[in-house]
Amino acid sequence: MLKNELNKIRYSILESCFKTKEGHVGSAFSVVEILYVIFKKYFKNHFFILSKGHAAIGLYAIMNHFKILKDKDYKSFCKLNSKLGGHPDSTKIPKVNFSTGSLGHGLPVSSGLAYGLMKRGDKRKIICLMGDQELMEGTTWESLHIISNYNIKNIILIIDRNNSDFRSIKFIKLKKRLSVFCDIITELDGHNIKLLEKSMNKAMKKKKTFEIIIANTVKGKGIKSMENNPEWHHKAPSKKEINNFKIALKI
Repeated sequence: MLKNELNKIRYSILESCFKTKEGHVGSAFSVVEILYVIFKKYFKNHFFILSKGHAAIGLYAIMNHFKILKDKDYKSFCKLNSKLGGHPDSTKIPKVNFSTGSLGHGLPVSSGLAYGLMKRGDKRKIICLMGDQELMEGTTWESLHIISNYNIKNIILIIDRNNSDFRSIKFIKLKKRLSVFCDIITELDGHNIKLLEKSMNKAMKKKKTFEIIIANTVKGKGIKSMENNPEWHHKAPSKKEINNFKIALKI
């Protein structure tokens, strides 16, 4: 069953963070389904940039699940001399395409890479996954202007709308604000695999469109005590917690 498969991925994230006392569990949990869809079908033939680099453990877990990342490397997360740090490093794992960590860098790089591919006649697309807090970064809006000005059509921007902005400045009527730069904006449940697959399939088939997917998600999705709980932004589970979470996920 797919739900069991996803729960096992989430539990592997918990185990990794428990062992090293590192990792952004809540942020990783909110993007599990999004990453699952991307890596299941599109990663091999297109470019992917995880702009919200702090969700790296979620990326590593998905890569390991699909045999892109060896077990040995995955189990070395945040250990001395490991390839896998708290944020993805493309010099150590080139398949992640770009090193990220500081918010607001993923879309600018995606825009430049997409423009270069477009000029060369390369048909591949850029898939950029960013967090909703990156909407606070000026570079995000500057990139949207660049995409519009140069008519860049080979980017799919996915916004992980896990409402991290509830503790700062909220983005009201986000879809309306983004519509100035993009005609095709889809808003959906970011934990619904079928909806994600349907939306991604449509976006990938269209050769000349810039599309935005607003994926409404829950930070810490899957464990009630963790969901929408700011405490779990950057926290590793204790031995007692990981045992309780194993029961909650029915592993």
